[in-house]
Amino acid sequence: MKKVIAFIICFVIVASLPFVAVPCVLAATGAQYSETYYAALAKQYDRLRSVNDPKVIVVGGSSVAFGLDSELFEELYGQPSVAFGLYGSFGVKVMMDLSKVNIRSGDTVVLAPEISPESLSLYFGAESVLKATEQRFDILANTAFDNVGDILGASWGFALTKLKNLRSGEEFDISGVYRNSAVNEYGEIGRELFPRAGNVLATGYLNDIIEYDINDISDEFVNYVNDYVNYCRVRGARVYYSFAPVNGRAVNKNTLREDTSAYYEYLSRKLDCEVISDPYGYVYDYRYFYDTNFHLNDSGATLRTAMLVRDLKRAAGDTSAVDVVLPDPPEPVYVQREIDLTLPYTDSELFEYKETEEGHLAVCGIKEEVRSLESIVLPVVHDNKYVVSILSGALRGCDKLEEVTVPVGISQIDNSVFDGCDSLARIRILEKSQDNIAVSDGLLTGVPQSCRIVIVNATVSDFGTGYFWSRYADYLVSGD
Repeated sequence: MKKVIAFIICFVIVASLPFVAVPCVLAATGAQYSETYYAALAKQYDRLRSVNDPKVIVVGGSSVAFGLDSELFEELYGQPSVAFGLYGSFGVKVMMDLSKVNIRSGDTVVLAPEISPESLSLYFGAESVLKATEQRFDILANTAFDNVGDILGASWGFALTKLKNLRSGEEFDISGVYRNSAVNEYGEIGRELFPRAGNVLATGYLNDIIEYDINDISDEFVNYVNDYVNYCRVRGARVYYSFAPVNGRAVNKNTLREDTSAYYEYLSRKLDCEVISDPYGYVYDYRYFYDTNFHLNDSGATLRTAMLVRDLKRAAGDTSAVDVVLPDPPEPVYVQREIDLTLPYTDSELFEYKETEEGHLAVCGIKEEVRSLESIVLPVVHDNKYVVSILSGALRGCDKLEEVTVPVGISQIDNSVFDGCDSLARIRILEKSQDNIAVSDGLLTGVPQSCRIVIVNATVSDFGTGYFWSRYADYLVSGD
């Protein structure tokens, strides 16, 4: 009997260790994410808490922070707005949950999630939320009770990550747009803090094709939205549904009108709130975007703000014109990186290219000779033109390839570039900042699980907290 009791006591002690150790580790490692983009959630939350007059709360993902101008909104609409969307990796659900801290009578809530399966589900990014609320327990405490298990489950890994960061002594990148100091007091990317003059993507869009597919809208999401609508109504607030802006180059134009019409009709039928916008109207010229298919530049933010005000006024029966001069789409911004011509580049003649509309080149395929190579350094110049992008499937089927070096100058890598590279062990990134090289969700599609992304000239912490690269944090390593 004594052995049984002793075993139970030991089991309880061991089982409780994580619950004791994790808070201690989190406290001992201090604030590591306070200057990162994650931490800007506190600015949005604090603004929401501080505005008690009738207001418009725009809830969604990062397209809100990159696509709303609150000063212009109040000038045009006569009420303050609250930007309440920062990062798709949080999930839209948690933004709805957190918004409940200050929804009052007379408020208007606009739901405008991105057109993606993740945004239109009950996805909850526990680790991202932990990074954002690192020293803001008051925010974390207002997440929904049904996500407590996710938070507890992610806490141990988050604690280990913080210990690793502390041990390595690496500092996070705070030089680009994805940093706390680029977000203003309204919770938006501030024009004065980080001007976004034009589209900086090498091809004008990311190769994540956006589909207006009603099958991507989960039933659980619809039910959750309807419960949220009822919650707001009980408190005297109205809820409308609108749409995130979408890069016109990232959609199927042949079926776009039919797809968006069906999408609108489905949501109008399923949701217990009015859908006030036409999704077709929120598909913008690519020149209004900045660095993703949802992130607008300064001109795009003006356009989206004016359109949202128009839709809100129309929903209220006000058909008067919105008095604002809409900006023309600005010309794309191409930033030429300082490339190293002394690298042992693989012969550029062995690759196939497609010319971008801006007159640069994108690798779109390979010659047969490449299939026998075990290591390549992607070219950055061919035929006196800069090579700026690697298109989807460009290296498909190079099953002998073990290492790929991506030099400075390549600023965009599409989905499935390495699909079928069954022996690929290392993708070497020479870029000095994660802000300068955009990747999509499917970067590692079709490669072995053991493949690692080697960061050569920057820190793993820099890339691991980056907007594009954080999803690959578990694959990032330092090296030569």
